[in-house]
Amino acid sequence: MHPGAAFDRRLQAGPANFPLAVRCGESSWTEFADRLAAFRADRFVLVGDGAAPAEYVARIHALAAALAPCTGLLRPDEAPVLPPSIAGPSDPGGSSDAAEPEGRTVVIAVGGERACRVAADVRLPTTLAAACGPALALLRPPPEARSLPARTAPALVWVRSDLLAARPAAETRAGMVTVIRHVLAVCPAQYDALAGVLRPDARYTPHALAACLALCADARAALVGFDPFETGPALALGYGRRLGEAVRAAADGAGRAMPDPGDAEALGLLLAAEIAVHLGLLDGSAAWAHRELLARNGSTTTLPGGADPGAAVTLAAAGTVSGATAAAGAFSAGSAFSDEVGAGVLAEALAVAARPGLLLLADLGYPHCVRGRLLTPVDAGVLRAAVGGRHPAGLPHTRRPVAEPQPAVV
Repeated sequence: MHPGAAFDRRLQAGPANFPLAVRCGESSWTEFADRLAAFRADRFVLVGDGAAPAEYVARIHALAAALAPCTGLLRPDEAPVLPPSIAGPSDPGGSSDAAEPEGRTVVIAVGGERACRVAADVRLPTTLAAACGPALALLRPPPEARSLPARTAPALVWVRSDLLAARPAAETRAGMVTVIRHVLAVCPAQYDALAGVLRPDARYTPHALAACLALCADARAALVGFDPFETGPALALGYGRRLGEAVRAAADGAGRAMPDPGDAEALGLLLAAEIAVHLGLLDGSAAWAHRELLARNGSTTTLPGGADPGAAVTLAAAGTVSGATAAAGAFSAGSAFSDEVGAGVLAEALAVAARPGLLLLADLGYPHCVRGRLLTPVDAGVLRAAVGGRHPAGLPHTRRPVAEPQPAVV
């Protein structure tokens, strides 16, 4: 893992090529101002969400306003639809002024995952989850688009590792689930290194967070070069995410307290491992690796409170639910989780999430492939085995010890 608190990367995603600049400390403001000036903008538009610290936004606004008129902070759903901007300081050709009669407008998105999903020239993620995920991803064009929309890729991604280190612990812990996903699904060689860094209290140094950012950027770069919109091999970057969304939807549908985003995604990873074990794809030690990293992160491994453990069994016996509902058995059986959201509601949410198939692992770092696709169907037999809590016998459930995390340096 990367040793410094600052580094540079360039990411190639299909035709797009853009820089990731991770910096640390107040001295980086001068460089950021120079980067903004290189856009030669006639106007700046600032877009942010609730994860954008007010002081940080004010400083960005002041720097931009010193170069050109700058709008006040807009919410992501208020972001205007703008004509194409210049491509960025590294590719000053861009679109001509004739294509943009109102001048060159540069959109700056600052904040968490919602803000980083806005079509923007500059993305400044302020949460670990945003910096490791949507800030580095291309915006997927609508199906009817005949060409790539403007700002599909950013011209610059700028991250402050010291700012990430100062964020609330719960938010950082949620972001670490994204890092764990990358290690489990893409780069398991980093397993021991990450296990030695993870802390239940989520207190990390800027150096440690920069290392996690470098890990995620490198994992992404290995996959998106020929799969920029994450429809093939790069689907691995979203391992367990749809199952996590299903857990959140089930909690909402059952009237339970909504789990934090990081907790829902952690449960999605555990569900994915449970299903893969029942399919005979994943052995016990690889499944245990999921739980070990999440436990070291301090993530939850139980669902929010609820009842109705027999609902999934009834549905399975009637043959009325998708085989993807096998995941519900992981909860009702009590082998992996000791609490239920309401297995019937969970089963329904999982079935919806799994209709196109699920991305499952055959081993750490090796997604299972079915007829050339990374989406695996789950049949009724696996559903019944999972609901009954019958685990394959003789599989190891421990991994070799890893180094304990070191105290955070303040």
